Amino acid sequence: MANVIFLQNIKGVAQIGDVKKVADGYARNFLFPRKLAVLATEAALRTVESLKEKRLIALEKDKETTRSLAEKLQEFTLKIERAASEEGTLYDGLDAAEVSSYLKKNQFNLEPETVLLQEPIKKVGEYSVEVDLGYEIKTTLKIEVKKLED
Repeated sequence: MANVIFLQNIKGVAQIGDVKKVADGYARNFLFPRKLAVLATEAALRTVESLKEKRLIALEKDKETTRSLAEKLQEFTLKIERAASEEGTLYDGLDAAEVSSYLKKNQFNLEPETVLLQEPIKKVGEYSVEVDLGYEIKTTLKIEVKKLED
């Protein structure tokens, strides 16, 4: 068994800076050639602390950016015009992927899985939709769907 320090995040295995015992073959044939880990020597162990600090700083910066995005989304109203019947029923429902696409056009780069629509929007009107930005940060997005004028 070899003691190694991970230089990259490997899902389900380790995070950057983690020190773990792994099989010699795994270290020699997979981790070392791909520069995913190094042997845990005294010198390398000293650099672990700086790696962990960098990871924490990056994580905090990312959380702060996410909080800022949540505040911007809270104040933003997404206005969408869609073809609809006289009664206000949309000819095609508005789903999370389309909401995500409209948000991207408005400089909010959010993936469809972050938009928590229970079911597609099928009528004109105003809606409040929950958005999960990760890091346990959720916000509410206001969506205003209007009938497209001919």
